[in-house]
Amino acid sequence: MTTTNYILGIDGGGTKTVAKLINTATEQSWQSYGGPSSLSFGIKSAVDIIVQQSIDLARQAGIELSEISLVAGLAGACDDSLCSAAQRELQPYFYQVDIFSDAKTSAWGANQGRPIAVIALGTGSVAMTIDKEGKETLIGGWGLLAGDEGSGAKFGLHAINRYLWEHDTRQPLSATGCYLATQVGLQRSEILHWLRTAKSTDFAALLPAIWQLQASCPVAQALVQQHLDAVNRLIQALDTQLPIMLIGGLAKITVPLLPQTIQQRIRPASGDALDGACLLARHLFTSSHAAGTADYARHG
Repeated sequence: MTTTNYILGIDGGGTKTVAKLINTATEQSWQSYGGPSSLSFGIKSAVDIIVQQSIDLARQAGIELSEISLVAGLAGACDDSLCSAAQRELQPYFYQVDIFSDAKTSAWGANQGRPIAVIALGTGSVAMTIDKEGKETLIGGWGLLAGDEGSGAKFGLHAINRYLWEHDTRQPLSATGCYLATQVGLQRSEILHWLRTAKSTDFAALLPAIWQLQASCPVAQALVQQHLDAVNRLIQALDTQLPIMLIGGLAKITVPLLPQTIQQRIRPASGDALDGACLLARHLFTSSHAAGTADYARHG
């Protein structure tokens, strides 16, 4: 029977993919960064990025992919059909594979698998609770068209909505509108072309500059408040008996602007989605070796 001590955790989102390879015998680790591997962008693209990063890390460690137990927490993996397809594509490369949604890996990483209510705010958004019995409950994760409230992409979409209203009603452009005109165009044909080709990451990329305008632009102020209201609604939807943690790229700038009563309920996370993926990879590694089979693989 093949034996291996290597686990690989992957956090794959709409903006980037972070991978960490660990030798569980020595705790030596290697880490890499790549492009987006959200399953919403396509199975082939996600698998290609994951495999390439894995090859690079395996080369650094001097091992083969077939020696690695992989757990990937991916945006878009809430869709069982996408998750299963990605699992099938990745399975032949590795010793064993498990794929979860990034909501699950975020929740596991934030409190090391203990009871938690976590909200992940990045390009997209999702919330999950793990109760004292280990039951997981998902809130959100529906994608930009129907959800992603409190995310960078939703913020950008709302900003575009406001810009188009200024544009169509021929109002003097706000500072936010002037900025967006430089990004998406001023003529209808330019704007339509941008909208046809824009992905969630393109909408999310509009947030930083607009966030900086909130001190002087009422439109930017309104967009930030809309974002805060959405995050507040997510918090209110969670089990209030559990510790609440906010993680992801937008958490740091969001938490200080939330009402004090909300801030008092938020606890610092002890880890992130990558930590969660690595923790789940350790569980996968331990379970398979306890079962005594090298062919263990399951869909999560």
